[in-house]
Amino acid sequence: MTVSRSILLAALAALGLAGLPACKTAAPAPGAPAAAAPAGAAPAATADPLAGVDLDDLTPEQRAIVRDWASRAFCYCGCPHTVTSCLRTHQPCKHAARMARLAARLVAAGAGPSALPGLVDDYYASFDRRMALATDGFGPPLGDPAAPVTLLEFSDFTCPFCRGLRPALERFVEEHPGRVKLVFKPFPIEAHPGALEAAQAGEWARDQGIFWPLHDALFEAAAPLDVDAIAAAAREAGGDAGDLRDALASRKYLDKIRASQAEARAAGLRGTPTLFLNGRYLALPDFSPAMLLHALEDEEEWQQHQGWEKD
Repeated sequence: MTVSRSILLAALAALGLAGLPACKTAAPAPGAPAAAAPAGAAPAATADPLAGVDLDDLTPEQRAIVRDWASRAFCYCGCPHTVTSCLRTHQPCKHAARMARLAARLVAAGAGPSALPGLVDDYYASFDRRMALATDGFGPPLGDPAAPVTLLEFSDFTCPFCRGLRPALERFVEEHPGRVKLVFKPFPIEAHPGALEAAQAGEWARDQGIFWPLHDALFEAAAPLDVDAIAAAAREAGGDAGDLRDALASRKYLDKIRASQAEARAAGLRGTPTLFLNGRYLALPDFSPAMLLHALEDEEEWQQHQGWEKD
């Protein structure tokens, strides 16, 4: 849970703008007269500038926001044309349609006309802004350890928003085997009773080889997470509750927790849950399956081509 924000509209920011060869726009022949409409013909229907982009889930007002944005925003492929122009004149360009779909998802999540341009720009800008976040000592990951994309979560076992996000992240990794793995790092909000103790218990569980079972047991335990509740979760996960109590009493893992907190703050984190995709801050208005998959596909393209693929 954030100290000062909500997860479902958490920070909405930070992801990388890269350039590609310019799209070519078909220019009209100089001096060519416009064809006259046949007498009595009905006016032609105005073509949808975002034809082919699914806007069905948006209200008419939200669709208008996306269309207006698309008429002003430039395609992230690097061409000197707006998203609307690129969709009309350069159909092989897959990036304009993806950019419009991202904008539609942002608007569906609550972005208004004044916020949308910055949110889209920040998303693409983050691809060039990576944090070197340590994962050694914070395994095993959930999913295939050899998966090329790492989804790193800073989380707090006492955070209700982290608890709510947990099944979505686990399902996302399960549904994309071999593509993405999940790494959990502790960022306990110490104003929450039991947060620091639960975080230490998680690191104890790593050494016992039962991290993910305890991870699940702690998130499923009823609040408050006092030492007795944490010990009960350890037993449920197959651990020695007495050994855990000793580790908590000695604060054996406290320095590791403090280092994780310091790293997170240096990366700009102020609350939980916060996600990074291969070191790229993934601040989105929601972590729906569609939004996560969009981010994963973009990351895979970026890694494969060391930038955006040329259209």
